[in-house]
Amino acid sequence: MNVPITEAQERMAVLGTMHVLDSESGPSLDRVTALAAFAFDAPVAFVSIVGEDKQRFISRIGLPVAETDIRVSVCAHAIACNEVMVVPDLRQDPRFQRNPLVVAPPHLRFYAGAPLVAKNGVAIGAMCIMDTQVREFSESDRAQLSTLAQLVMAQLELRNMSGRLEPVSGMPNRHQFHIDYAGLAQRHGGQRVFAVLLDVFDIPRANEAGQALGMRPLEALIRRAGVRLKLALEGLADVYHVGVTRFAFMVALPSAKDIEGLVGELRQRMSRPLMAAAVPMSPRFHAGICAVTLGEDTSDDVIRKMLIGLHESFEARQAFAWYSEQRDHDMRRAYRLAADAERGLRKDEFHLEYQPRYRASDLQPVSAEALLRWTHPRLGPVSPGEFIPIFERTALMATVTPWVLDAALDQMVAWRDVGYHVLLSFNLSGADLSSEDAWIQIRSKLEARLLPFDSIEIEITEGEWLRADSVAGRQIQAMADAGIKVAIDDFGSGYSNFGYLSDLPINTIKMDKSLIENLESDPKAKPKVAAIINLARELGYHTVAEGVETAAQLQFLRENGCDEIQGYVLSKALSAEALLEVFRSHNAEQAESKLHIRS
Repeated sequence: MNVPITEAQERMAVLGTMHVLDSESGPSLDRVTALAAFAFDAPVAFVSIVGEDKQRFISRIGLPVAETDIRVSVCAHAIACNEVMVVPDLRQDPRFQRNPLVVAPPHLRFYAGAPLVAKNGVAIGAMCIMDTQVREFSESDRAQLSTLAQLVMAQLELRNMSGRLEPVSGMPNRHQFHIDYAGLAQRHGGQRVFAVLLDVFDIPRANEAGQALGMRPLEALIRRAGVRLKLALEGLADVYHVGVTRFAFMVALPSAKDIEGLVGELRQRMSRPLMAAAVPMSPRFHAGICAVTLGEDTSDDVIRKMLIGLHESFEARQAFAWYSEQRDHDMRRAYRLAADAERGLRKDEFHLEYQPRYRASDLQPVSAEALLRWTHPRLGPVSPGEFIPIFERTALMATVTPWVLDAALDQMVAWRDVGYHVLLSFNLSGADLSSEDAWIQIRSKLEARLLPFDSIEIEITEGEWLRADSVAGRQIQAMADAGIKVAIDDFGSGYSNFGYLSDLPINTIKMDKSLIENLESDPKAKPKVAAIINLARELGYHTVAEGVETAAQLQFLRENGCDEIQGYVLSKALSAEALLEVFRSHNAEQAESKLHIRS
């Protein structure tokens, strides 16, 4: 007897939702299967799951096969019954007398199967026993087998529910979202819907609340926020608790304007204060929105796109933001660069260039900055402005910085071997200086090459991490005590404060390119730069302007007493050989000038 296709589709939907065919399902049922074999003194016992074209034995004893074709399945008939199905002698039943398990080993003769019925009434398989002997099966036996089938079903549902409900809220979790999305995509492929991810209580504030109030009040607050959201969307969308403070839903609405209106209404409802340990707290509200075509976008794509929109809303400090394809591209590219960096170091994809710094008074080269460059085999040249922030956000700086130091210090030795002692500056990040042995590592590299400590300068970017009483502050102080020069890089680009500099052994302030590039267009830029130069001079700091690209910028900086100039107007970043030629040519000019003076 063939199973009607509509019943098969319904059954497959239930199997997909419950994940009964997962490899983890069977082992959890083995004890029940063993109990069935023992209770009925049967050589064969198994749990059968009936699929669309096959039946699978997810737990079995005494059965030599793991699955059979649906056309020879005895259980396919059992699931159509409302009670235990018994076949005393399979050889005498026209439906089964040619079944491979009957006519060939193990030559089974007897069958009894109790349907496995899900809560929605759909039968998905059977709890079965079989024997090589013809036997009878009493009403008491039927009742016992039916009880075992209920145990199997309870175990499957318990496993399903325990892994797919968020414990804090009791709501469906991210796993269930993936499952339900697959079902929607199968039934409504091609339909356009909107997916929304809400953060009702951002993680930093949640951590603060947890420390102040403990986890129970915080969990209660999150649970209440979830209930409030679920009630707001009752009858419109299912809500999933997909992160600590994050909830997601999908909804079919006519237009983007409609979903934005819905999110606006949710914001009003969700932003009302909630009580946590007798303290009224106002939930935060941020949302990421994306349009989804069911069947084309995967559930992973949907989660990722919603996250991109959510983080855009954080950064823009807006209630919601849409998924951005450009941001998505940038994020994927950043991940690829992070993944390829270590390989790139091994494959010599990285190299150093050196941009000279010139004394402003006479435009003579006095030092150079080591700059890391990367030519990716598929992406081509990658800007340091792109890959350095990626490295700083990951653990890659711990690998990249030693490589840069070794390569640059080796080059300094090569220059010294031909008579040129070039002062070289290096960029170090907060991560580079966060170890108690940062200075020891740098010192060992200098000592191994017999390079004096005052032959290098370290450039550090200002920020809140930079404090005299921190690990980084102590490392900087140790370097300065040994004679290494210390410069603050990108001064004026954001967190700029002369006050904290007095607590650190700073020699040089490098004004950020953003200050310099506006000198000709922004009326406020000139007095700002002039003020920085004057104040730095009064406080005893050396000033360097970086990113100087025009003659007008150069003239203004020289007239206002800037000490050094770095930028394209004088020289781009050069190879080691080209930089050496710059110093040689200027030395030659100086020598020729002295001869003219003497003559």
